[in-house]
Amino acid sequence: MRRVLSVMILALVMMMTPALAMSQESSGADEAGNDVFQSRIVVKNQKKKREFNDKIVVIQRKPFIRRGRVELAPMFYGGINDSLLFQVGVGGQLNYHILEWLYVGVYGGWQDWRFADRKTNGLSEAYDEIIDATEAIPTTSIVDGYVGAVVGFVPIYGKFSIFNTSVIHWDFSIGVGGGTVYTRANGFRGAGLISVDHRWYLLKWLSLNVGLKGWLYTENIGTRDGLFTHWQAGVGLGFWLPASWTYKSEW
Repeated sequence: MRRVLSVMILALVMMMTPALAMSQESSGADEAGNDVFQSRIVVKNQKKKREFNDKIVVIQRKPFIRRGRVELAPMFYGGINDSLLFQVGVGGQLNYHILEWLYVGVYGGWQDWRFADRKTNGLSEAYDEIIDATEAIPTTSIVDGYVGAVVGFVPIYGKFSIFNTSVIHWDFSIGVGGGTVYTRANGFRGAGLISVDHRWYLLKWLSLNVGLKGWLYTENIGTRDGLFTHWQAGVGLGFWLPASWTYKSEW
């Protein structure tokens, strides 16, 4: 009886041995498969991370603030709408920005340099050529100085990238107002003012300004009595005060 029992136990052990071996092999295969699967996930995530880093743009707070700041903008201007005149003026604009999109300012300048050189009378070569050819003096309005006030709006604000290394912020503003011009023929004349300005912000306290100013006024010159316009294009710098600022909230 004992012999039969020993044979049966031996047979049972021999039958279980292949099953245990197969179970161990299966477990090893599953672990290897899991390792391969996890490795693939890691590689895939790293690839996605690289692609994400290449494309992501960090959203930053606005780097230039206009609200509550004073802008002092000296500029050089030149007349652009009358071929009989050649005038270069020095002017400037002082603005207070009430809101990011709204400002008020004063503007003035001078462009009569005869006190320094009589030949610098503001007239072009075409003026003298007409006199030589027709023996008649052309009728033209000469503006020597100007001063006025303006209310401005900033409808467009944007930015662009330079060689994908730095970002320049800019804006476009339109202003309307009024004041007076000083003409060589009739002295002070009331005038309307149209202002178009474009700014590139270089630093927190400095901008590069390009502007177009148009004066509209009435004047009587000889036999002509009517509406005249004087348009100027200019370039200059804008100095902003205070030079820096602090944000009211952090998030």
